[in-house]
Amino acid sequence: MNVHGMQRELLNACPERLINRSQKPFIPVPIVVNVRKIKSANPRQCRHASCRAATKLPANQVKHSSVLSWKRLSSSARISAPEGAPPLVILPGFGNCSADYTAPFGSQQDSIAHFLKERGFNVYVVQIERRDWIRVAQCLTSRSYWSGKSTVDPGYRWYLQRVQAAVDKACREGSCDQVDVIGHSAGGWLARAFIGDALYMKSNLKPGSSLAAQPHVAPGLGVGSLPSSAHQGVRRLVTLGTPHLGPSSGRDMTGGTLTWLNAQWPGACFKDQGIQYTCVAGHLVAGNRDCPQRTLAKYACNSYREVCGDGHGQLGDGLVPSCCAHLEGANNITLEGVFHSISKQGTFADASELVWYGSDEVMDAWLPALL
Repeated sequence: MNVHGMQRELLNACPERLINRSQKPFIPVPIVVNVRKIKSANPRQCRHASCRAATKLPANQVKHSSVLSWKRLSSSARISAPEGAPPLVILPGFGNCSADYTAPFGSQQDSIAHFLKERGFNVYVVQIERRDWIRVAQCLTSRSYWSGKSTVDPGYRWYLQRVQAAVDKACREGSCDQVDVIGHSAGGWLARAFIGDALYMKSNLKPGSSLAAQPHVAPGLGVGSLPSSAHQGVRRLVTLGTPHLGPSSGRDMTGGTLTWLNAQWPGACFKDQGIQYTCVAGHLVAGNRDCPQRTLAKYACNSYREVCGDGHGQLGDGLVPSCCAHLEGANNITLEGVFHSISKQGTFADASELVWYGSDEVMDAWLPALL
């Protein structure tokens, strides 16, 4: 395969497959959308039985519009970090870089890191440059990728090493043993891999820690071959718009990595070991294959199809269908009117009124999971 072919496979490997090679935060390719003119779609049931009820858009809303609006719950109080809260480590999504979470579009004041720091949390973002994602192309040279049997090796090993570095730094500077992890998009399922992979058992603890250091051992490749203990340095995991589940049949968009992950550590696998899982999904738009090209509903339909195998009528955050964003055994939350990634005026035809999971007014809906 030539380089261009490998790049095409890389860009198709995850739902956030259109990498913006500029220094701006990753967002879906700019598309012209007028939400008042978007055609409606009748949502169909997802193949994931446990999520069917959550993916059906109420009939009266389908009739009028396929785009939902964010409405802050009147009961949502502004949440601040409790005393002694562990540091937060943010894992970027596929195609994103660290700056998307610390200074999106060059504005620190609009970042999820800034909003969390304002609330009193100590925040660390895994250090990722946008160009680093080309490393995922390493898996394209392996036979396991083309046979749908990939693991995190070799395509994502570099990412997990960056996560370990961020966790070690947060524990060292915070004089603590554990962190809470926030994984955005693919960062959520990569966080699950990190928590379970024996290579990343806690090793750099503060002096006098009561937690025993774990040896670094090479991870296995087959299902069931890895230790069944969780990373001792992680207390809680919150995932935002993460495609945890692939299609029940057909091609796994990750070449088998996601299938392997869900077989190795299914659902809230380490819940009984004290790790709390919270999975946040968004209901923004129903995919509609009948809408014109370059509309949000059409784009969402195509993206949802890549994730779950059928995008028409599925509800999601514009990129990931909500039916794939929850885990069995986790505290599962669905927020209406929430977009997958940060956007700005000019991304769409209308002035941008879209909020995302990391918006100041939205995060109070999921921050209780970290209290």
